[in-house]
Amino acid sequence: MANELILIADDNQDIREFVSAALQEDGYEVIEAADGKTALEKFASASPYLLILDVSMGQPDGLEVCREIRKISNVPIIMLTNRGEESDEAMCLAVGADDFITKPVTARILKLRVATQVRHASRSRKLAPKVLSAGSLTLNLEGRELVVVKKIVALTRTEFDFLRLLMEQPKRVFTKEQIVEAIGSSFEFSSDKLLDTHASRIRIKIRDAGGPSVPQAVRGVGFRLMTPESLEG
Repeated sequence: MANELILIADDNQDIREFVSAALQEDGYEVIEAADGKTALEKFASASPYLLILDVSMGQPDGLEVCREIRKISNVPIIMLTNRGEESDEAMCLAVGADDFITKPVTARILKLRVATQVRHASRSRKLAPKVLSAGSLTLNLEGRELVVVKKIVALTRTEFDFLRLLMEQPKRVFTKEQIVEAIGSSFEFSSDKLLDTHASRIRIKIRDAGGPSVPQAVRGVGFRLMTPESLEG
């Protein structure tokens, strides 16, 4: 039986009770929040394994809560929405949600979607390396921390995800489309100018800490961390 802790945040008490009862049947522990502020507080204090957030609950709404959590955590997040419109799906994915469910939802579908996210998260935690290293750069994946020549470098969530992709295969050239997908699959990052800006900010932070001038742009294609010669040198 599962025993992972799940947080359900919805301003509708009936929905919270329905979700809690359905998931407790499968052995999950469930805590509840009736608004976004409480959801953030309970996330910080309880460290749930998965979150279910109502998109339209009181301010901050579910989208804003998801956006805030994504700055510090990759915990699985499922969004609940009353509207089945494509724009809602895009907004959910843009703020970093892993899945979304249109209400009303049956207990069976809810359980299946939650089980899928829990399974993926469990597999990722078991298989993923805890630290990536390339030259003088060390990326701590659990602490989401970059160390350059023994100096800690602060990164935004987007910068961290951008750099992580490149450090996983430091000699490889990634296309801009691949980078967009890695940092959020969002229209927010669709322009070349925005990608160039993110890369420039990462480069400045690493250089200021005494590191190399990375990531490197590859004209007409995308970015790589560094050339094979630089990495081996």
